[in-house]
Amino acid sequence: MGKTSKVIICGMKSVGKTAVLEQLIYGNVTATTEFYPTIEDIYVSNVETDRGTKEKFCFYDTAGLLAPNIENSPSSGYQSLPKHYMAFADGYVLVYDVRKPESLAVLMNLHKDIERSKEKKETMIIVLGNRTGEPDPKLHENTVTKASNWCTREKLKHFEVNAMERSSLYEGFIFLSTKLNPAPTKSSFPQLPTLTKLTQKGIIRTDS
Repeated sequence: MGKTSKVIICGMKSVGKTAVLEQLIYGNVTATTEFYPTIEDIYVSNVETDRGTKEKFCFYDTAGLLAPNIENSPSSGYQSLPKHYMAFADGYVLVYDVRKPESLAVLMNLHKDIERSKEKKETMIIVLGNRTGEPDPKLHENTVTKASNWCTREKLKHFEVNAMERSSLYEGFIFLSTKLNPAPTKSSFPQLPTLTKLTQKGIIRTDS
C-alpha cells in the first residue's frame, strides 16, 4: 500500500451516508441500528481494488446538508459543503436517497461546487443511490432514471445500493479504490540486468 486516499462522503441529511460507511467497513448495520445526525466522523479502512490489492482510505463522513426548495429553484436555499474539504479531497462519494428527489437536487448543486473549487486537481467522484426503505416504484424509477441521465452527462459513475445489504456496496467502492490507485506503469526501457545481457550479445552497442 502507498498513499492514503482522502475521500469525502456527502449528501443531504438522512440519506444513509453513515450507514453506508458502517456497513462497508464493519458489516454490522441492520434495520434496527440507530444513527444520530453526523457532525463529522472519520473512518480509516483498507479497500480492495479490482487487481486484488488493498489500499488505505480515510473517509470523512460529513454533516448532512439541507434540501433546496425545489418548488422554487434547484439552488434556492441550497447549503454548500464546507470549503476546507475541497482543499484536500482525492475523491467524493455523493449519496442520495432514491425515495427523495430533493436529495438528488442537493448532489447536483454539490457537484457544481466541487467542479468550481477543485481547480486543476484531479478528483474522482462516484454517485450512490441508496434505498433507505420500501420505495414508491414510480418515484424510485423517476429519481434513479434522472440520476442516471445526469451522471451520464457529467461523466460520473452511478451505483444503486442498499445500505442494509453489504454486498451491494462493493462494486462502487472497488471502482473508487481502483481509480484512485492505478496500477504502476511499466517502463518501456529494459531493466539493468536485461540491458547488460543485450550489450554482451552485441545487440545494443555502448561505444560511440
